[in-house]
Amino acid sequence: METKPVKQQSVLAQMLPHSARQTGQRPSFSMLPYFFILPTLILIGLVVVYPLVEAAFLSLTDASFVNPVPQFVALKNFVNILSSDTFWQVFGNTLVWTVSVVVFQFIVGLLTALLLNQNYRGRALTRALIILPWVTPGVIVALLWRMMYEPQLGIINGVLVRLGVMHQVIPWLAQISTAMPAVVVASIWKGSPFSTVMYLAALQGVSKEILDAAKIDGAAGFNQLRYVIIPTIAPVIRITVLLTTVWTANYFDLIYVMTSGGPLDHTHIFPTYIYELAFARAKTGMAAAYGLTAAAVLLMFSLLYIRELNSRKALD
Repeated sequence: METKPVKQQSVLAQMLPHSARQTGQRPSFSMLPYFFILPTLILIGLVVVYPLVEAAFLSLTDASFVNPVPQFVALKNFVNILSSDTFWQVFGNTLVWTVSVVVFQFIVGLLTALLLNQNYRGRALTRALIILPWVTPGVIVALLWRMMYEPQLGIINGVLVRLGVMHQVIPWLAQISTAMPAVVVASIWKGSPFSTVMYLAALQGVSKEILDAAKIDGAAGFNQLRYVIIPTIAPVIRITVLLTTVWTANYFDLIYVMTSGGPLDHTHIFPTYIYELAFARAKTGMAAAYGLTAAAVLLMFSLLYIRELNSRKALD
């Protein structure tokens, strides 16, 4: 006589009430995921949502530290911003600053990564030391470069004068023509190691067989870089460039410590000018309007960054 195999019930089925096992109903856990993410939602609400709502409210008023009862002015702050020459100067400074830093960080980072990807003695030590400028606090980097740019005692003027490149010292941070290039160079020095690490990690994934096949087909040197290496690591390049764009546009401490936005506002970008409006000039409402305007501009780049992550299924 054949015996039918006894079906073993799952642990979840054994835990269900007898009526639920008979009807085949599943227990409802719809609220359980929300319970687990509730602390994160509360934190996001306190850190992101509440300040954003408060800034939106302040941008519609003439709030300031000396005005305890702010008056509602609707969109007057935004109208004044868009019709102000200072806004367009700050916007232009931000654009020049961001594009210059991001482009040169990409170039320097990629070239450095290609060098570090070669076989040579001391490669491990070099790779460890290359990240030091990036992990150094921005205030320390700014003070270091400010001392190097000092007209009389700075090493940059001293070296250039001794080499005969210049006949007299230059106040790099005090004149309009050199202030922005000076802070851009400092930012490139500090930020390039991040791009180097990203591109070096991507280069590790380039197949050696592909490179050997490219050499056989006659692609060597620059052609190999152009037609093989860069297309292979292109996703990492896009993500790194978008990420450094958002970071650079939001940079504050390096510029503020080196120049405080001067001379004559020629190195002010959105974060530094917003700080000056809010805390130096006590124009809280106007500063909030500037902040929302800058956030709207950066939102576009943030959406591009998230879209790139989604296209690579990095958020799955």
